[in-house]
Amino acid sequence: MLVSVVMPVYNGEVYLRESVDSVLNQTYKHFELIVVNDGSTDRTKDILNSLNDDRIKIIHLENNGGAANALNMGIKEAKGEWIAIQDADDISLPNKLEEQIRYIRKHKDVTAVGSLIECISGHAEVSRRNLQIEATRNHLSSKEHINAYRFYLNPFCHGSVLFSKSIFDQIGGYDLQYKICYDYDLWLRMLERTSIHKIPIVLYQYRVHSDSISRNNQVTLNEDWLVASKHIKKRLQDKYKREPSFIVFGIEEACEDFKQVSLINRIDVSGYFHKDFDDDDMLQLYKERYIDGIIFLEDISLISVFYKLQEKGLELNKNLYKIWAGYYK
Repeated sequence: MLVSVVMPVYNGEVYLRESVDSVLNQTYKHFELIVVNDGSTDRTKDILNSLNDDRIKIIHLENNGGAANALNMGIKEAKGEWIAIQDADDISLPNKLEEQIRYIRKHKDVTAVGSLIECISGHAEVSRRNLQIEATRNHLSSKEHINAYRFYLNPFCHGSVLFSKSIFDQIGGYDLQYKICYDYDLWLRMLERTSIHKIPIVLYQYRVHSDSISRNNQVTLNEDWLVASKHIKKRLQDKYKREPSFIVFGIEEACEDFKQVSLINRIDVSGYFHKDFDDDDMLQLYKERYIDGIIFLEDISLISVFYKLQEKGLELNKNLYKIWAGYYK
């Protein structure tokens, strides 16, 4: 069973060789590695040209078109029925492909499978707390939890997942409008058609850089929410065959940021609740204005309101949705 490992890289000279070697050293040997150099301006091209291995195919793009575009191009060239993603600064543990192939052979209905991850620091040391935050998705390990909390956060580290080329082609590949969270959008579209499993062992090391965990990284923050809210809206659009209406609650700063997201995704928000309110206020508005859903931008100070709404009959992913807002302190 041939696996096509696809690696997009842009100015990745620092970790590129280590990442490539982690693929070449896999215990599962029936694979090809397709590296797409996305218009790099550092030594990436020279490093790739120095590689001498028949399993490697290199594609040099003249201009930088973004990772989603590079991935689509690489997968188009793939000969394998199964696709594994390798980010150019991460490390696949030696048994990653072997464990995933064993799993899909045992579970014939599976079209995608991820794994747990270990978060490691880039050159600038990242605190243990922030590494733990980045590994939060490890808590979503069963397919039931993945499905239930898919709007809460991205349940998979991109490079940890092996998926069938067939399901990828069926859903149209990566969406080029996303610069960071193209993988999250891909998983949500897959989950509309099938379940994605996760092997409960660490098979992938995800490198965390100090600038990737900051709340100041508005591109990442807004794209997380853009993807999640787009799919929440679509879920209710498909159900009611019309534009749905929402209430949003969270801390004030989160609500202000979500206003920008709602404008981009054209989400009808009838009201924001961020201070001096209780669940009865929200329920009254919910009933009076015929609201279709309530979105909670999760903050620990407001979690009791979320639980009270559940106690009063609202259901997760039916009319009550939760999105992670852990960027705020």
